Amino acid sequence: MPRSVVKSASTFAKKRDEFSKSKLTMTLDYIFGKNTSPALKYSDLEFKYSRRTGRLKYVLAKGAKSVLFSFRPNGSIAPTMQGFAMLLSNHKLVKLKTRPRWSVTVIDGVSEVVSGGKTVFCKHVVACSDSLRAGQDVAILNEKGDLLATGRTIIAGPLMKQFKRGAAVKVREGVQKIASDES
Repeated sequence: MPRSVVKSASTFAKKRDEFSKSKLTMTLDYIFGKNTSPALKYSDLEFKYSRRTGRLKYVLAKGAKSVLFSFRPNGSIAPTMQGFAMLLSNHKLVKLKTRPRWSVTVIDGVSEVVSGGKTVFCKHVVACSDSLRAGQDVAILNEKGDLLATGRTIIAGPLMKQFKRGAAVKVREGVQKIASDES
């Protein structure tokens, strides 16, 4: 292959990766709040594109090859357990009031059930942001601040705290579910 073709292909790949980094940064800051993206180390990330459309599909961790984020067709982003763990690494989770707005805190008594992949119910929610809306991706934490699972809210944040019955968050993946898949 001529050098000019190889050089232009590598230049295209670099530009595409730079665009993907900026898209990831803007999307994370838009969906999960300002200054969420500085938690990421871009040198440790790898981008996976669709072969057919060339669209960004996944963000992977370089060494482990585990998926951190997947991009949905509508442009939103779905973090995995590893992705939320990376985003939470910058936050101090000691006090309930200092937790990020995209997290839901549950009582310690249901930690094992939730980390197993079961639904979070309203009566188990200790704290969540009033700005949460139905259909948002959230990290589910226990009162100690440990990441238990990721999921999608079923009802809005104020209703989670107000209701004593019904489902609050549909869990997508839990810590125990991942551990059993790896072994």
